Amino acid sequence: MIVASDLNGTLTTGSPILAVARWVKKYQPDCYPPFFELGLFISYLRVKLGWMEIDVWGDRTMRKVLTLINNPDQPLLEEIMEYIVESELWPKRRKVAVSLLLDYHKSGAEIIIVSAAFEPAVNYFAHKIGLDKTRGIGTSLEFTPRGIELASKLTSREVKLEKLRSVIGDQQIDVALGDTFTDIPLLEQAVKPIAVFPDQILQKTALERGWQIIN
Repeated sequence: MIVASDLNGTLTTGSPILAVARWVKKYQPDCYPPFFELGLFISYLRVKLGWMEIDVWGDRTMRKVLTLINNPDQPLLEEIMEYIVESELWPKRRKVAVSLLLDYHKSGAEIIIVSAAFEPAVNYFAHKIGLDKTRGIGTSLEFTPRGIELASKLTSREVKLEKLRSVIGDQQIDVALGDTFTDIPLLEQAVKPIAVFPDQILQKTALERGWQIIN
């Protein structure tokens, strides 16, 4: 049995982007631009107003926040990813959704968290749940002469499903959890789709198709 779940908004209300900004502000303050977080919130208003799609905003802001990190190397990257989960994602986890994954795991399911978030953070969150059959898939990172950058397209929409299929092949997706319209391609492939605190588009889709909704 395979259970696939989104991370941001589905399993946690925390923001990996804000967490990176706050790490820089705390540990590399000279690299932190004044009012950076305020700028993120203002730009996010464009998403809330329908002027920009959430994954477009996510791609731009993820790339932007990574440029703040000075002299990155692998140990520093691991430190930042741990900080993201321990200070932001795990404290703000949606306990009802995490508990649901635990219940499926007890039934013998393999849990796969597939997200647009930074892949090392997704993996860290997956292991934080403490399940032996859990893995994480996210947006991969790479080191370049400019620093840390996204190594691939955002793991969103059809890309999310493609990356999941690259891991599980043609195996059936028994259960899938998501919270926004960008998760619909994944949810459509599941025997049991579950919309977790869905946005308006996903809410409408779930009601029309009779999908389970968790609010």
